Amino acid sequence: MKKSLYTLFLIPLCVISMLTIIYIFAKDEPLFFLKNVKVNGIQQLKDNDIMGRAAPFLSDSLFKIDISKMKEAIVSHPFVKEVRIKRVYPFSLVIDVDEKRASALWVDGEGQLHVLDENGDPFRGFSKEDTKGLIVINAKNKSGAKSAYGLIHEWFKEGIIQRESLSDVAYSEGNITIYGCGCDDGVEIILGKEDQKGRLKKAVAVLEDAKQRGFLIKCIDARFEKGAIIKERQG
Repeated sequence: MKKSLYTLFLIPLCVISMLTIIYIFAKDEPLFFLKNVKVNGIQQLKDNDIMGRAAPFLSDSLFKIDISKMKEAIVSHPFVKEVRIKRVYPFSLVIDVDEKRASALWVDGEGQLHVLDENGDPFRGFSKEDTKGLIVINAKNKSGAKSAYGLIHEWFKEGIIQRESLSDVAYSEGNITIYGCGCDDGVEIILGKEDQKGRLKKAVAVLEDAKQRGFLIKCIDARFEKGAIIKERQG
């Protein structure tokens, strides 16, 4: 019995001792020599974009790599949302990158196009690939674009309006007008500055009623406490 207990105690102690010895030597000698660096998750970026920021923190030994500083350097890239870095013994380093996702387009006061991320912040310029399925927000400045983005995504989450039914949003000093809403030619809905959610619900109800009656709506001005002004589409 005593011998068994001694053996159970001795084996873990030997393992810990061996790992300690390996660590002590590996800190100063490249026993775990870095041979491979793999970058995962990039689509908008290239390997060189990540490796250029990681390179100053690479070392011959896996033990000597400063993971935290490397992460800080990579996350500082405007396209990067999050980074996970892990040592894969005995020879590799794996960098998993979560890029910011293009979620909307913003047209600023000077007519310049910017791509907004999942938080409504601009993070890069426009490219041809960004035209598919992205809502266009017209706002003079960045704060206006972010305010409009926050509002419409709140409406999406609550199911008041569907993302695919909205094409454009105009934001000016708190006033909002939206375009789209399920019609091929687009319906303009003027929400104004106050009670925008309530006005949108009212406009959606008007649209549903118009569809059932076979009316084609061009514009709904929902800025009135009682009812709304409706313009029918001609032809």
